[in-house]
Amino acid sequence: MTASARIIWLGLGAIPYLGLVAVDAWMHERARKVPGLERIIHYTSAVALLAFLAGAFSARHSLAVVSLAVFVPLTVLDELGFHRAIARSERRVHLAAYAALAVFIAVWLWI
Repeated sequence: MTASARIIWLGLGAIPYLGLVAVDAWMHERARKVPGLERIIHYTSAVALLAFLAGAFSARHSLAVVSLAVFVPLTVLDELGFHRAIARSERRVHLAAYAALAVFIAVWLWI
């Protein structure tokens, strides 16, 4: 597969997840006050996610794997520590985002 085709497939695979992340960020700003520790987890996981995407798009497998290995536990910690009592609509967005991320990871592994 050419580099251009790889980037196109990865881009298409990332669109649903990134869209859901944007919706979730908007919900965080509008629906509830996010505690400081949760905000730190969000910022750290955002950096890990951006590093994962950079690694995936630039074919730097080790960067992508390490970044994903940081991102996943932070996301689990965020989910278990802060999202138990969130609104059902926000929980649905989270579940859809995780499914979309799984699809992106599958596309990345396929390529």
